[in-house]
Amino acid sequence: MSVALLRPIEEPRTETSAGPLVGDHTPHALHAPDRTWPETNCYVDLWIELLHLRGLSPEAMLGFTLRQDFEGDQFTFFKPKAADLEALYGLEILELALYEDLEGHSLVQAARGLPVLVEVNAFFLPDTAGTTYRREASKTTIAILSLDPVRRRLDYLHNAGRFTLEGADYDGIFARGELLPYAEFVKPCGPALSPAELPGGALALLRRHRAQAPAANPVTAFRAALGAKPDGFVQRPLSAFHAYAFNTTRQLGANFELLGSHLAWLEAQGAGAFGEAAAAATRLSQEAKAFQFQLARAFARGRLAGLPERLSAAEATYAAVFEALDRALAEA
Repeated sequence: MSVALLRPIEEPRTETSAGPLVGDHTPHALHAPDRTWPETNCYVDLWIELLHLRGLSPEAMLGFTLRQDFEGDQFTFFKPKAADLEALYGLEILELALYEDLEGHSLVQAARGLPVLVEVNAFFLPDTAGTTYRREASKTTIAILSLDPVRRRLDYLHNAGRFTLEGADYDGIFARGELLPYAEFVKPCGPALSPAELPGGALALLRRHRAQAPAANPVTAFRAALGAKPDGFVQRPLSAFHAYAFNTTRQLGANFELLGSHLAWLEAQGAGAFGEAAAAATRLSQEAKAFQFQLARAFARGRLAGLPERLSAAEATYAAVFEALDRALAEA
């Protein structure tokens, strides 16, 4: 038996360097290859494509990015708020109790047309070819859309696309005898806001998130934490650089590129004059990418001297984002 979400998976499949894509699924513009950060983190990327698949506008949910902070050793791993998803799109996230096995419960939910969000091992995800696929264990979140236990095939969303896996990879995802993962499912709980209502709903959420944004500049806190580290911190293997960059510069940069897109979308919808704040947020995302290259060079040299000071531009831009945003909110 094979069950599917939203529409039957009957389109021809094509093979790409990123893995087997399903049909003619085109990633959302928030995942366009010319963006500074074409991928952000697995959970946000998944929700962008999940909403896109349902014909909804993911730009509307991104006001939560205002709340990112520096958490002492990492920037907040930013995620859409469940309350926002319900208010804007009429979708709720419910925990999936795995009292039997993940495969069986996924079959039940897929038959109901409900995607299952689950943490899996990217070792078995062919769309990660060239990074983790068949190389190393790595936790990530996918959305299971449909599965066929007889053919051992899975249709899923991950990062910026929709893919299939099968055979040994299917067995790996549903490995028996291992600790059961944490899983959720997405269920409609009411109507989504209409296109006419959506900008107003998003603006109201943006105001709420602004009130809960960090009181102090998190880039300043990041700069201080980095400055307190010894040179030994950047004398570790390249894998340490990748892990640190993912949890600091990438989270900061990707977060603010999405904020820039959110503010540009609001302005395009006539919800306010957010162009200046959008430009500043986009500039911050680019400065985070530039700093990531400087961080890589520090690891290559094995010396931290002068690196924290290079965050001064991003520190000032963060302040500029909120100054421009506050002016726009006062006028909206």
